[in-house]
Amino acid sequence: MQTAALLLLLVCVLRPSGGQRSRDEASRPNLNCDCMDYWKCVMGGGEPYSYCGLADSSVCCFFTPDSKPLTSFFASPSPSNKNSPSNCGHRGTDWATIGEARQGEWPWHVAILEKPDDLYVCGGSLLDESWVLTAAHCVDDYLGKSSEGTLKVRLGEFDVASLKETLPHQERDVAAVILHAGFDNRTLAHDIALLRLASPAQHRPNVDIVCLPRRDQDNTSGFKRCVITGWGRKNEASDHSSQLKEVQVPLWEHSQCEKALKEKFGPAYALPDTAICAGSEGHDACDGDGGGPLVCEDAGQWFQVGVISFGIGCGRKNTPGVYTRVSRYEGWIMDTILEHKSDPLVKRLLFEQ
Repeated sequence: MQTAALLLLLVCVLRPSGGQRSRDEASRPNLNCDCMDYWKCVMGGGEPYSYCGLADSSVCCFFTPDSKPLTSFFASPSPSNKNSPSNCGHRGTDWATIGEARQGEWPWHVAILEKPDDLYVCGGSLLDESWVLTAAHCVDDYLGKSSEGTLKVRLGEFDVASLKETLPHQERDVAAVILHAGFDNRTLAHDIALLRLASPAQHRPNVDIVCLPRRDQDNTSGFKRCVITGWGRKNEASDHSSQLKEVQVPLWEHSQCEKALKEKFGPAYALPDTAICAGSEGHDACDGDGGGPLVCEDAGQWFQVGVISFGIGCGRKNTPGVYTRVSRYEGWIMDTILEHKSDPLVKRLLFEQ
């Protein structure tokens, strides 16, 4: 059962009109109700039961005496922080420019490794203390009993060639690999997956969480600065980078990206609305960056807009890279986390978006 989807349906049914109150609201005259974003309510352990305010995603959130946040990485909702998840998406504060990445600058970026030899698989991003977001094409080979327990995640890593970094990394085994039900490894449709960690990550200066995009950020035109990070190649002829690199990339309009890709794949190609494009000549993701985050800044916080999926070469002229559009999968992400927050043994769960 998709808990979040059912809650949202309940919210829609009980939405008051005009000055009328919903039946549920009328039957609870002394509720501790806070008006806040829907997902902030759910992640804070609350129960949304009616709309409120002017934003489409704001709900009146009911908290019982036993309500608890779903993860210690997230602060409990309160009137003072109800409009933004202020404890996520904070880049290293010592660095104000985009250029060479520094240790701890992008604290949500993780490396996915294959045991026992620590073979690099892909990048990913930390959503909360127990969940990592990545691309499905990175981990679809690790499903099933024969592959159980073969992946781990390294958090807070910067220089893979150094054994003595100022800020030590953390490692956690992967307890579950969860692909989106619609993933197709031929077309890379719905190229998104979640990894559940066997034990929670610990918050440190170089280990922190990225923000999921708000509902009003599905339209990405408001973002002025977007960045990709990873240990991939700098260009098609270079070796993989030993230090985490960062590249500022421009976002593409959907129609312009589809037009550019039709020139590569043929006139029948259709870019799904679950994809987003970014990059320019010399500024692009490359081999080894797959699964990593595309993040964009809004008022000092960084929101994960995309998951690195595929491209044609690296940094070629008029050839954008393609990313999974995270905002279209917010429901799937939250349903998965909510439904299985107490089950560390799940191996593969399929949900419809």
